[in-house]
Amino acid sequence: MRKSTIQVLCVVAMSVLPAAAKAQCCPGYSLATACSGVTLTKSRWCIEDTVPTGQAALTTEFCAYGDKVIGTLEEVFNIPAPEVFEFQLDAQTGGAHTGTSCNHLGDGVAYDGFSGSAYGAKGFWGYLLALHEAINDWTGMSSPGWPTDWWADHQSAFPNLMDFHVMDKIGVENNDQNLIKAAAAQKKRFYPGGDSADPKVVALDNVFAAMPNGDGYAGFSQMFKLQSADGVRWDNLGVPNPDVKRSEYVVAYMSLAARQNVLSILQGPGANGGGAICNNTPDGTANDKPYTCDAVHIETIATAHCAIAANGKPQADLMKLKGGNYTNIPSGPCGATCPVECGCDASDHCVASWLGANGAAGAGGQGGSGGRAANAGAGGASAGAGGRAGVAGRGGAGRGGAGGAGGNAGAASAGRSGSGGAAAVSGSAGNPSGSGGASGASVVADGGTDADRDDEGCGCRTLSARTGGSPTSLWLLVIALAACVVRVRSRKR
Repeated sequence: MRKSTIQVLCVVAMSVLPAAAKAQCCPGYSLATACSGVTLTKSRWCIEDTVPTGQAALTTEFCAYGDKVIGTLEEVFNIPAPEVFEFQLDAQTGGAHTGTSCNHLGDGVAYDGFSGSAYGAKGFWGYLLALHEAINDWTGMSSPGWPTDWWADHQSAFPNLMDFHVMDKIGVENNDQNLIKAAAAQKKRFYPGGDSADPKVVALDNVFAAMPNGDGYAGFSQMFKLQSADGVRWDNLGVPNPDVKRSEYVVAYMSLAARQNVLSILQGPGANGGGAICNNTPDGTANDKPYTCDAVHIETIATAHCAIAANGKPQADLMKLKGGNYTNIPSGPCGATCPVECGCDASDHCVASWLGANGAAGAGGQGGSGGRAANAGAGGASAGAGGRAGVAGRGGAGRGGAGGAGGNAGAASAGRSGSGGAAAVSGSAGNPSGSGGASGASVVADGGTDADRDDEGCGCRTLSARTGGSPTSLWLLVIALAACVVRVRSRKR
């Protein structure tokens, strides 16, 4: 009886005490009273005690938005938040950053972003910047080293794309016309004629629409799932950032999710002037050399993924792929182990779906409940469109969730804490009013301070930059460094 009682007390202590600790804001910040009557499970809002307007800085409309943001990002990236996410309202004016002042998972936005209106939407910058920096956090947890010339950092096409999609999704779900208006305004900013027009954002939006069933959320979620399941980290490919191989790898996984080679969509010219990715277009940064991606290389990388999966993921071949050596991977059979993002060529090899003789091998059977049927041939003989009839277990089996194992594995290995100098500032999604600098120094991966601040006052805080505190746990250090690697800077005007 005593042993059972002790075990119960231990379980209670392990579950209650961390929860109580997580309910606290960082020192110098207080829970927003505007949210006191709102039930939040994934996020909290904390206002710096020195904010001139005090608790009036945040209105109730923002409270539930935080939980919606975190829930959406967990879904898109297939990475659950490792702790309650802390949204901080900083006393500085202008700017935003990833990380908090005391190593909590979260971000900070200047308090003045939550008042007033922009582009006809009330609280526009507060909604946008709180979301934008959270996207940076999740991108870093997925993998460090995203291509700086078109995904994030020197050019910030992906987070700027997701900003307006996530705001619109939440706005529609909540019938929040103000947030829907903010989302439309943010999209307009990056389309031709907008104040931050960027063909890279438009190109990725065209890919978003080209995902299966037009569902960009599910498509990009699949991309992150496949990359995470293979354990591919862009910084481990043996090339600098940016680099043509790094981009070809990212495009290959994006193409696997889209079931088509999306390189031509990214290169442009596409709908609404989208393009300028992987087509020898300079990104405006002096040290970034332009390059052109090769469609054949992308197909080879994608087919290597398919072959490795079909062959049962032999570690030697998987290590080659993860290290940037994607050629000479042995072909795999087009049987039950060939995943749904792949197809069957005329020789019954498991290849990238768009190279298959009949398209994606599993396209006709995705409506099932997931998992292969126990009788391997079930559905295969009568697969119909998209299924390769007679191939064991393909077609109708519907391997829902294939490649999903280890969907949040990126959190454990995302940060290269010993790499030195990888981290830098985090951008503010094009806030034109940001003029103040983040107070205190931003700690970077090499232990120095971040002197590379942009003109919008955005910085990536890690390791208690302002308080000098130590990280509370190893995983938090890893996430902080990984998030900082993904520096997202807006286009300067």
